[in-house]
Amino acid sequence: MPSFLEKLKLTKEEEKKEAVVKEEKVEPDVLQLDVDIYQTPEEVIVLAQIPGAEVKDLDISLSEDNDVLTIEGKIEIPKEITFDKEKSKLLYQECKWGKFYRQIILPQEVDIEKVEAKLKKGVLFLRLPFFKPKLPGKRKIEIKLE
Repeated sequence: MPSFLEKLKLTKEEEKKEAVVKEEKVEPDVLQLDVDIYQTPEEVIVLAQIPGAEVKDLDISLSEDNDVLTIEGKIEIPKEITFDKEKSKLLYQECKWGKFYRQIILPQEVDIEKVEAKLKKGVLFLRLPFFKPKLPGKRKIEIKLE
């Protein structure tokens, strides 16, 4: 008599002939990058989990008006991890592999000279300080007495 686990295994194999793939796609073959966005009066902070991504595979840019942030890149299985994919059957896929893309409209123009980007332990950190335009109008000029 088969054990409970053996029955469960047989049932699962019968129910699932196809692999279950969980992913959100922006367009064919491009994944949407999930982000957390914070705002202070001085800046916007963007955090994104990009495990396994390398700096060389990332492209981060701002639009001409410095108010639209674009993050794109790719995540691949490291070359050091090998197995025979031809003999393997994919049972369930939750990991997001391949190209990703995300465009974020910022609440106001960003000072491109002060933008900071870091990638640490699979987390992308972007600090985007707001541009502070010079205020138009009169400026008082101090007179020095000699």
